[in-house]
Amino acid sequence: MIVHIITGLGRGGAEHTLYRLLTQEPDPLRTRIVSLTNGGVFQPRLEALGFEVACLGMRRGVPSPLKWWRLVCLLRSWRPSLVQTWMYHADLLGGLAALFAGVPVCWGVRHSDLSRRSNKASTLVAARMCALVSRWLPTRAISCSMRAVSIHRAFGYSVPFSVVPNGIDAQAWKPRPEMRASIRAELHLPEEVFTLAHAGRNDPQKDHVTLARAFNRLYALRPEVRLILCGEGLSPGHVYFESLPFSAYSRTAVLALGARDDLAMLWQAADVFVLSSCGEGFPNAVAEAMACGLPVVVTDVGDTAEIVGEAGAVVPPSDPEALAGAMFDMVAMDSDSRLLLGVAARNRVQSRFTVERMSAGFRRVWDEVLTEKG
Repeated sequence: MIVHIITGLGRGGAEHTLYRLLTQEPDPLRTRIVSLTNGGVFQPRLEALGFEVACLGMRRGVPSPLKWWRLVCLLRSWRPSLVQTWMYHADLLGGLAALFAGVPVCWGVRHSDLSRRSNKASTLVAARMCALVSRWLPTRAISCSMRAVSIHRAFGYSVPFSVVPNGIDAQAWKPRPEMRASIRAELHLPEEVFTLAHAGRNDPQKDHVTLARAFNRLYALRPEVRLILCGEGLSPGHVYFESLPFSAYSRTAVLALGARDDLAMLWQAADVFVLSSCGEGFPNAVAEAMACGLPVVVTDVGDTAEIVGEAGAVVPPSDPEALAGAMFDMVAMDSDSRLLLGVAARNRVQSRFTVERMSAGFRRVWDEVLTEKG
């Protein structure tokens, strides 16, 4: 049995990756999931697949000794072969619980930005504590990003790393040109309007300030463009969205749709996907958009350059002028050239970043750990 311990099960890259990984598990009875906080949107989805999910109900950033001890008792009761943790708080608390239960643990390392500007104090404290115990607590760490490995080694991590890129279900995320007209009609987007798309929750690492400033520049030059925004906090009236520095003019060209679960459909209405993050490991949203046949404009964070290859543009992070310039180039490009970029984008995902390859990568590491432990 494998037990996955994760900080929470709300919308997020690690949570979505865990869900995708478990869709490849043929026997749900061999896997259990523990959320340190609550069940979020993924608990019912995992339970629908037949998995047992336990939620400890901790407050974010506030570990509870009693609830941590419950985790130890669960592991002693279940007696798994291995524990896989996801994100810093789960790495630390889940790793210590696995130690008390006598179970080997693999950490999940996904961040590529450990700056104070982009992280909560509690996150940095947990990361620093993980670095201090990384020599002896985990058996292995699995990261989705080569750059994240380099950054964490420089931060003090001494655990052996294995890199397993995230995987996308290329059948769920694919071009559906026959749906473009109807989805555009729902969004009130005429066919001649060039549309950029973005997905990312209200988190400093998504750097929506840079995206807003870049779009202001683009809109001043090409007022026919539109921008679709999806993610928690990105909806009209929300204090986060209203605080973003869109100009009064460019804001009229922004479709802020909030958190959505139908991005694979919405992206059929888009022409280009844009990532503005200042910190990522492996941004799922980029690979998902590429699988839908969209060329992409991304910031050079985490492994985005490796994900994109020749299928889009990569610019420095936190540089509105560079981001606006790359978006302008996409708008100015002829449609045939953009189509070829989109084809290359999907081919790259299908050849390198499928959920099947990700699942095989995790299992390979787990088998190595279990072999080492006898």
